[in-house]
Amino acid sequence: MEDTSGAPLVKSEPEDVAMGVTSSLRTPNFQSPAPSGPDEWTPSPFAPGVAAPMSHSPAQSYPPTQSHSSSQPYSPALSRTTPRSEVKPDPEPEVEQDSDTQAVETQPGKTNYLERIINHASLEILESGVSIAVGLLGQLKVQLATYKTPDVVAWLDSIKLLEEQAKPTRTVVGVVGNTGAGKSSVINALLDEERLLPTNCLRACTASPTEISYNYSDDPDQQYLAEIEFITPAEWAHELQVLFHDLLEGNGDVSKDSNNPETEAGVAMAKLKAVYPHKTREMIAKGTPGDLAHEPAVRGVLGSVKTLKSSSSKDLYGRMQHYVDSKEKSIDKHKKADRIRQMEYWPLIKVVRIYTKADALSTGAVIVDLPGVQDSNAARAAVAEKYMRSCTGLWIVAPITRAVDDKTAKSLLGDSFKRQLKYDGTYSAVSFICSKTDDISITEAVESLGLEEELSGFWVRAETLQDSKEAYDLHLNELKEQKSACGNKLDEIEAKIEIWDDLQAQVEDGKEAYRPSGDGKRKRAKKPLPSRKTRSAFKINTDDDDDDDDDDDDDDDDDGDASDHNASDKENSQTDANSQPLTVDEIEETIASFKAERKELRQTRRDFNEEMDAVRKDIREAEIERSEILVQIQARCIQGRNDYSRSAIKQDFALGIKELDQETAAEEDEMNFNPDEDLRDYDEVARTLPVFCVSSRAYQSLNGKLQKDEFRNDGFMSMEDTEIPQLQKHAMKLTEAGRSSNCRRLLNELMQLVNSMKLWVANDGTQCVLTDGELRCEEHHLRKLLDLLDKGFEASVKETGESLQASLHANIYRLFESSIPSAVNAATTTVARWVAPKSEGGMSWATFRATIRRNGDYYGAAGPHDFNGELVDPIPRSAAPGWERAFQRHLPAVIEGFAAKIQKQLKNFHEDAQARAHRRHVNVSGVATLSSQLQAHIRTMRQFPVKLRITIADLQRGASREFKPAICDVMMEAYDLCKEESGLGSYNRMKSIILNHVEHYRDTMFVDATNKVKSQLDTMCKSVEKQMKDQLEDMSTAIFHDYMKVIVGTNVERHAKLKPQELSMRENVNNVLQRGDSLFAPALGEAVAEDVVSTPERVSTEVSEMGAEDARREMTQGELESMIEAAARNAVETASSMDSQQSDIPRAEVDDMTQLQMLAEIQNKDDE
Repeated sequence: MEDTSGAPLVKSEPEDVAMGVTSSLRTPNFQSPAPSGPDEWTPSPFAPGVAAPMSHSPAQSYPPTQSHSSSQPYSPALSRTTPRSEVKPDPEPEVEQDSDTQAVETQPGKTNYLERIINHASLEILESGVSIAVGLLGQLKVQLATYKTPDVVAWLDSIKLLEEQAKPTRTVVGVVGNTGAGKSSVINALLDEERLLPTNCLRACTASPTEISYNYSDDPDQQYLAEIEFITPAEWAHELQVLFHDLLEGNGDVSKDSNNPETEAGVAMAKLKAVYPHKTREMIAKGTPGDLAHEPAVRGVLGSVKTLKSSSSKDLYGRMQHYVDSKEKSIDKHKKADRIRQMEYWPLIKVVRIYTKADALSTGAVIVDLPGVQDSNAARAAVAEKYMRSCTGLWIVAPITRAVDDKTAKSLLGDSFKRQLKYDGTYSAVSFICSKTDDISITEAVESLGLEEELSGFWVRAETLQDSKEAYDLHLNELKEQKSACGNKLDEIEAKIEIWDDLQAQVEDGKEAYRPSGDGKRKRAKKPLPSRKTRSAFKINTDDDDDDDDDDDDDDDDDGDASDHNASDKENSQTDANSQPLTVDEIEETIASFKAERKELRQTRRDFNEEMDAVRKDIREAEIERSEILVQIQARCIQGRNDYSRSAIKQDFALGIKELDQETAAEEDEMNFNPDEDLRDYDEVARTLPVFCVSSRAYQSLNGKLQKDEFRNDGFMSMEDTEIPQLQKHAMKLTEAGRSSNCRRLLNELMQLVNSMKLWVANDGTQCVLTDGELRCEEHHLRKLLDLLDKGFEASVKETGESLQASLHANIYRLFESSIPSAVNAATTTVARWVAPKSEGGMSWATFRATIRRNGDYYGAAGPHDFNGELVDPIPRSAAPGWERAFQRHLPAVIEGFAAKIQKQLKNFHEDAQARAHRRHVNVSGVATLSSQLQAHIRTMRQFPVKLRITIADLQRGASREFKPAICDVMMEAYDLCKEESGLGSYNRMKSIILNHVEHYRDTMFVDATNKVKSQLDTMCKSVEKQMKDQLEDMSTAIFHDYMKVIVGTNVERHAKLKPQELSMRENVNNVLQRGDSLFAPALGEAVAEDVVSTPERVSTEVSEMGAEDARREMTQGELESMIEAAARNAVETASSMDSQQSDIPRAEVDDMTQLQMLAEIQNKDDE
């Protein structure tokens, strides 16, 4: 490879080592030309006894002190593999610092907006800074793309790495809970979706882990995405082995229990029939796991990933149900005969990933719905365990009706689960969610919470309103009866008016008309209708009056009946005796009388209507007021139960942690254990535990969903009362720490990139003002400083590694050694408990066999059974306090100390280099850039412990889970032998195999288990040391290049000519860099000049103008080359003149002097 000047390049170390990096960002390793001329020096090996700098390979020596002609301008080879002198650098005056952190040197007129954003506490400002940073990187890419060189390619790679870091970080939150806890419903509400995760009121649906994360796609047809990953062929073959063991008897026949879905055989048959629907029981019994695993229909699914895309959640849900739900239980029994069974996929699913645009996930939260611990599928269990290891937060869901009674917070799904939280250091990341808060009995709640006195006024008012409503109802019925009677009377009057109208017509026609029969004397009504004026307003207490009225009514009825008979007889006699024709006046008088009565009846009916409306209004108002009171009562009961549950769960959780602490402390040192002394602030543990009491149904109902359910959200005045909005905010807040750290890291690395690029664009061969001898002297001094820095780095890494190992030995390995005898002694007793008769506390034959067939780990109807965990339990139980002490306190302190040492070494190095550069007036602006670069390196080291803690946390979580697998490996021989047993006496033979195997291996199995854990922890220490070495090597390489460029001089040969296109490209890049910092001013709320504002339109315009700019450069290429040649000649003449004036050594005698003598002479002048 050659430089653009044509000079050969010195090949240094491999590309991945030569690239100077800090964190994930690598600073390009710009290779420099070696000195040219006949006296070119040749590298030689290190002197004996001289240690090579850290990771420097191959070893090379400093240039020899002779045979270098001063006629050739000095050009230091900036190869990071060139060793530096072991001689200590000359002492320099100490530079006073105003604070522990060296202030960034800012040139007059320069800004430090990016620096201020990096140090800002606001996450919003940090993320605004990242958005601006992405735009700045885009501008740099635009300018760099105009002219490609090896340097440009390296810069573009660095920019690409930074852009990758700008992607949102993931914060994994695991959601666990027992079957029926309502996890899926809570998550659906969290996502503001009516149905996205599968839910079913008949059975548990979460058979496989379901990961839900934010969907960043802008395609309207892909607003909802799902990926369904299926288990591999090997995993299904292993699953089939277990299913066949559960399904078949010892003689090879299908178990009679296969028809019972609650038994292991029934579960196995259900899974096999789901995947192989056309196979009969006999076909399954005659088949083998290998044959079934290789059937074409199944092989086409195994190991694949099915991707579903949709524009609506309803459509995606329906399509996912085809894969994740069981059709057998979702179809009516009477339709089964008509249905052609199809292959079902749910037993083959490994994990489901859903991507949606939920606001709660927009900041990077990833919700993982983990299956219950009952899942027997090893592949799904492994996926769930992997998620548990990587979880930043853990949500435990339990129905509020059982959360307190079952002591969920205290038991925390078992002591082993709680202990694992302590091992993982995640008990502080636990959140509790009490679901189904709408499920409440008011009577029980009032009594349990002691709210009788508080709610007594509400109850009295509610009862009064209920009594009033009943009275209103009674009065309304009476009014209806009276209105009905009035209506009947009005019908009679209408009929009579119609008869008399006909009579009047007859008389007017000259005909005779006679009074109708029975229309003589008008009879009194049975129940007189009250007039509008005499009817009084309704009163509730009128019992006495009503009784009197009833008596009067009875008398009227009797009199009426008697008068009816008498009147009938009289009318019959009057018809014959007094039948006189009616006159017109009589007819008109009678009709007028009837009409007047009709008018009065109509008015009476209207009065009834008005009064009935008023009563109905009173009823409605009473009902509304009573309903509001009942809602307030229910809301108070719900809130009271929520508050009580929240407080109880916090206290139970803290008490559970306290009991575990005391248990382990007593086992660790029983003589010095003091139960009255708290090992931690348990009040703080309780206070900081997040507890949410939620109602997903009420939230969905208030959001206008679940319309078919007709759910009444009584007791929830607003959506905030459901606490789902608070849970959504909690999910978003969990991501803040990771987002802040990622933003600061990216912006800090951007600053490093900008600083390095500023030094690169300024490195055009015109800034050197020192003589060749002075350059060699400066390089010699700088290399000695860099050597000391490297040695300090090496010593810090070594010391830190030793401290990590010492902490593990003191806190963990020592406890391993003391707990192994306890595990050995308890092993026989533990196994005896397994094989004891059921009447004596042992397990049934079926449970024992199922546990053996699952390699000692089984969860059945009777609960969990973990042979491996029970055997090794004394060791992790005893080591828990030391483990927590080491990984939560000691190791973090060690790596913080390491970072502090490196920061101090960086400051000391920069102070020495800066002081000498200032005294010699070497590249003042470049030194200011180096000061800014130093602060970026220091910030990197401040953030570096976070990265190390993540590495340590991940590796130690894996190590803490090695106890059980290590025991399982030892027990596998016994498990396999037991699996082969069948027939008469097989149970006793299986017991004997387990007993004899544990007795034979108990003296070594626990030592082997602890050794495996130790090996994992030792590997962790080596990984941490390597990460520290890599970080420091990358930082050292970047420092080497930056400081050599600024203090020693250019790495471009003085007589080299850069092409006009490259010069123009560097100038444009420099313009972007110079105005780059001002781009960050708006993020801080400060104004920025219009000429530095970056917009997508401006970047697009710059891209479009590239072609025209290239054309202009082509037209003036000859003129530019002539100008560059003249400038180069002037620079050489100026440098030669300065060398002659500043040195008393004649130019002709330089060749006869050694380089060492020249350096000594110059150093003497410098000392004077």
